[in-house]
Amino acid sequence: MLRRAAVVLTLVVPAAWAQAVISAHSGMVNYVEGDVRLLGQPVKLDGAIFPDVKIGQTLSTQAGHAEVLLTPGVFLRLDRNSSFRMVSNKLTDTRVEILSGSALVEADEILKDNRVAVKMGDAETVMLKNGLYHFNADAGQVRTFTGKAEVSDGSNSTELKGGRTLLVGSSLTPDKFDRNKSKGELYLWSEQRDYRLALANISAARVTNSKGFTNSLWAWDPWMGMFTFLPRSGYIYSPFGIPWYSPATVWVVFRPATPSYGYGGGNSASNSGWQGAAPSSVSVAPSSNASTGSVGVSSGSSSAAVASSAGASRGR
Repeated sequence: MLRRAAVVLTLVVPAAWAQAVISAHSGMVNYVEGDVRLLGQPVKLDGAIFPDVKIGQTLSTQAGHAEVLLTPGVFLRLDRNSSFRMVSNKLTDTRVEILSGSALVEADEILKDNRVAVKMGDAETVMLKNGLYHFNADAGQVRTFTGKAEVSDGSNSTELKGGRTLLVGSSLTPDKFDRNKSKGELYLWSEQRDYRLALANISAARVTNSKGFTNSLWAWDPWMGMFTFLPRSGYIYSPFGIPWYSPATVWVVFRPATPSYGYGGGNSASNSGWQGAAPSSVSVAPSSNASTGSVGVSSGSSSAAVASSAGASRGR
């Protein structure tokens, strides 16, 4: 029986841990839903292959959505009938160009030495703070739900704070917009993605040794079948109010009496919302109360392999 177990481990473990090797570049496709194409070819994620959008390549959606990992803590999510091109894929210098449709950039952490910029038309937007940024290439519009960015077009530049919008190709004059009335399908889909990524964050953080953990990174969670974000220390709230725990702080997670959400795992989804139970029976509910926590997890085994990334360490 021991020899048989050894054979099983030899076959299974390398397959699981191979997925922990993540490219030290921005642009890995972490999740697709519906018809998504890279270089005109359909993107299929089977739990073993996570393609990169390399420099000069274009990722496009038809009747679907896509989630792409940029520098650790920064997500790019594409709406239906949208596309973007990778301009620079360095973790310290990430630049993308929105070609059509709309995209949402969620910046949960931007390290001091890392630069994240989005080009659209003749304008370039550089994220200065953590926040949520929306880009509509068809309308030439940039909106900042939260955070702060600098928008420039070569001759002019302006700061765009939370609750402000502007049209590129004009005088770059910011104006107010109603954030509550601007939460469209892409916004709601991104929020749902954060819930699911939060489940994977707990699973990954609970089994990652906090000793020697010096950089924020993307971490692989085999139970959820996706990469998730692990901050180096403390915990960070996303623009949707969902926490990302580090291995040293995940202990604050409590077990609720009644699960709020369930997720069946895998790397696909339907529009029907949350179905079934998570492998580790995790439930998530947004909260801004750090003392009591906002994520619950039941006991049970889980494992995660960690993929390291470049970027400066940061203290808290």
